[in-house]
Amino acid sequence: MYQQLHWFVIMYTLAFIVKDMDKSVIAVMLFILVIYFCLFRRLNKKFILTLLLFGFLSYHYIPSLPSVSDISNETEITGEIISYVEQTDSFLRFKMAAHTGERIEVYYFIKQFQEKISTFQTGAMCELSGEFQEIPISRNPGQFNYRHYLATQNIQSQFIIQSMSQSNCEGQAPLQKIFQLRNNFLEKINSQVSGVTYQWLSALLFGDRDQLTDDTIELFQTWNLSHLLAISGLHVGLLLGIVYFVLLFVFRITIEKAQLILLLLLPFYPFIAGAAPSVWRASLLAIVVIVMTKIPIRIAGTDILSIVFLTMIWVEPYVVYSLAFQFSFVVTYAILLSRKLLNQSVLGYAWILLRISLISMLVILPLQLHHFYEFQPLSILINLLIIPYFTLFVMPILLLILVSSFIPTIVTVLDQLFSSVHTLALDLLNVIDGIMPSAWVIGSFPSTYFLPYYVLLYLCFYFWDKNQLKKALLAGSCIIVLLILISLKPYLDRYGYITVLDIGQGDAIVIELPYRKAVYMIDAGGTLNSDFSNASKGTFDLVIDPFFKSKGISKIHALILSHADLDHIGSVPFILEEYQVDQIITSPFFEKNIVVDYMKTNPSFQHVTVKGEEKLVLEHQPFQLYYPWRDQVDKNENSLVFSSTFGSQTWLFTGDIGESSEYEIINQYPNLDADILKVAHHGSNSSTSDSFLEAVKPDYAVISVGQNNRYHHPHEEVVERLNNKGIMILRTDHSGAIIYKFSEESGTIFPYLPYDKVP
Repeated sequence: MYQQLHWFVIMYTLAFIVKDMDKSVIAVMLFILVIYFCLFRRLNKKFILTLLLFGFLSYHYIPSLPSVSDISNETEITGEIISYVEQTDSFLRFKMAAHTGERIEVYYFIKQFQEKISTFQTGAMCELSGEFQEIPISRNPGQFNYRHYLATQNIQSQFIIQSMSQSNCEGQAPLQKIFQLRNNFLEKINSQVSGVTYQWLSALLFGDRDQLTDDTIELFQTWNLSHLLAISGLHVGLLLGIVYFVLLFVFRITIEKAQLILLLLLPFYPFIAGAAPSVWRASLLAIVVIVMTKIPIRIAGTDILSIVFLTMIWVEPYVVYSLAFQFSFVVTYAILLSRKLLNQSVLGYAWILLRISLISMLVILPLQLHHFYEFQPLSILINLLIIPYFTLFVMPILLLILVSSFIPTIVTVLDQLFSSVHTLALDLLNVIDGIMPSAWVIGSFPSTYFLPYYVLLYLCFYFWDKNQLKKALLAGSCIIVLLILISLKPYLDRYGYITVLDIGQGDAIVIELPYRKAVYMIDAGGTLNSDFSNASKGTFDLVIDPFFKSKGISKIHALILSHADLDHIGSVPFILEEYQVDQIITSPFFEKNIVVDYMKTNPSFQHVTVKGEEKLVLEHQPFQLYYPWRDQVDKNENSLVFSSTFGSQTWLFTGDIGESSEYEIINQYPNLDADILKVAHHGSNSSTSDSFLEAVKPDYAVISVGQNNRYHHPHEEVVERLNNKGIMILRTDHSGAIIYKFSEESGTIFPYLPYDKVP
């Protein structure tokens, strides 16, 4: 069985692919590949049959993702708190095993100081008063699906505590003592060190990334450094090394006793550090390694890792759905299997680190692109600088601060040293980020390309290991060609797309011409931030940016702004910060000071003004302008109104015009025919008059409107008018994004959400 346990991990992975992705063809091909390797490695028939049986049993053991329960009308639930109780200044959050058998995510939004908050403890039995709420889903292409994320943790519903006076919890589990120790450490350190030091210490030693700023997290994600923000083998290894050194050379105890102490401490550290899969993997791996040194059994590194893998999926079957779990094991297996490549280096530590960075990046690249759509090739070089910095400075200093927390003088000196050096390092990384090329936005990596990618990667490493560098270079070149082909896929697609994004109460419409000849955007709405002073970045971060990246869009040829209301332009500054925009097109009556502000953000675009009765041609796509031809003073009535034909159907875009503007338009253009009408002003009863509908004669009406919005859009009168004329209505509040797929000859419009999700 020496060096054979990884075959069980492979079979489990195949079973997971079939169970989770339902890619039967891929699974069959992988299965054939596994059998080939089994025969190639001359495994005996009994072992192969054992593997097949294990794969069959694994398929039935891997849990299916639970379906989300219908929103219950119940106002009280009872059950046991089964997770760490996360508390911030604004909310509490924990997981509960209800007496009904469901797992529920529970929130309480703190309004004022509540003494009863302290009764929420791990293991407590609770009776809670509140209400169930709908778990958010992905309503747009590329958007994060929170409902799916909770399902991977076997959570079926979400409950909000409304009344603390009618809620009660009693008791606690022994695990709460560990969590309380964690909280006490964090509170003590927070009172002793600066904000910078506390942010990084709580993140890197206690697994609490909430203290880090969004800009810092985004910067590390851009440069593929997120693994440094999550406690992993690097952190656990350093922690063990320092503790081991202290036990041996400071306390001068024997090696056997030092190892015994580590064995006793290791099971507790994952709980103190947030219990992430990567922490459990590293801690369990250390435990197995220490145990193996005590028994006369020879076991390979891959077998040790396989034992940890099989133990984790046996204890918590749903962990296999965790991206952190998948990334952690994929990278660790790759490094272990590539140890010969790493040992070949004669150029020292830097060259080994460069190889580790390259192997780690390549092995998780399909997974990363499948979920996050982009990567930064130059991150390999940045890792070469940052990893030693974190290894030799950040982690040791933070550990010293933690150990010295009872000696204020030493803590103060170390705190000043860390905060000054680390602030300088982050500033340097920001400077590098500003001058280096942007990340390569490829778009979603299709799952059907996983197999050819990993076959090519295997061949590249195989030939590299055999020192057949020409063949290794050829396989590596094929990987690059595959990535280029995936990124070029939109440019080979004969179909174009119009996507009316569901951004809530606002407009954001993206037009992609066939063969990606051009990308236009009509409006880019946003909302106010919490202090109502500026536009919030939320709509951009949650909807618009993920959509662009999932589609591989890095350039917008024209951004057409109908008018200057925030629900139509709120996300424009953030688009200008992150994307190349060639032109911004407005009416001459658009607020000039806003365009001046845009120029300050990104001076590279050209500002073009158009008005009614003009024609606009963008990359051979003609647009007919109808309105406005004079300043109407009112923002809504100054909305650009225009049409263009995509495929076989003509779209009419109307901004937020009212009935008076509609009347002027149809007087000027009495035969204003269009197949698809983007309904004005989100379905307000101030627009979409009978006479306007009779002039346009649309087959479809698209309404961009927020769920349960305070304006009660679309109004019943508008819906009734549309229904009376036999016009099919598509609404973003019901259907999520609305997508129109077209070619030169035809076009089809459909909702993003399946019909069984539409209310």
